[in-house]
Amino acid sequence: MIKCSQCGRPAIVEKSGHPLCVDCNLKFEQAFQIRDNALKQQLNFLLDEAEAVSGVYGVLPRHQIQMPVIHQGPMSIHNIRVDRSVVGVINTGNVKRMEVALDSIHAHNQNAVLEQDLKEFTEAVLRETKLSVEARNEILEQLSVLAAQMAMPGESRLKGVMKAIAANIAANIAATNLIAHWDKIRHLVKF
Repeated sequence: MIKCSQCGRPAIVEKSGHPLCVDCNLKFEQAFQIRDNALKQQLNFLLDEAEAVSGVYGVLPRHQIQMPVIHQGPMSIHNIRVDRSVVGVINTGNVKRMEVALDSIHAHNQNAVLEQDLKEFTEAVLRETKLSVEARNEILEQLSVLAAQMAMPGESRLKGVMKAIAANIAANIAATNLIAHWDKIRHLVKF
């Protein structure tokens, strides 16, 4: 499996000849968006200056600047129970992606047992104290990708990716009590 050139995690995309994982790709895209907004603000300022010099206002088009979406209300995670002790520690984006995948599995009435087992395993990973924060987040990230693949029709699944993710999760939890939970899921996953 190709590794991210920045952090060593499994890569999913290549940018300018550098393989990047999900997290590093997100950071790259965010940096690009910040730079793009700064350039648009500068262009809008120059257009304002040109209009001020000419005395004609509102005739030159302006660039739309994307404003960040800041979540201000309560966050509702319906499928996965996140204990208060880990809220600040885990990447809630991974939990949200897992929730979306579980919703998709549920919506397609694919496998209620798999859906419940994935939910329970996710919650067990969140509670597992033998895993570092980084390991928990990596497992959740990989589990959300695996669950998303499980929500897809059988012929559309990336079976090689699923096998690699399953092997990596098993290796990461080998020294924990999670292996019994994982074995139940592994037998339900169709590669």
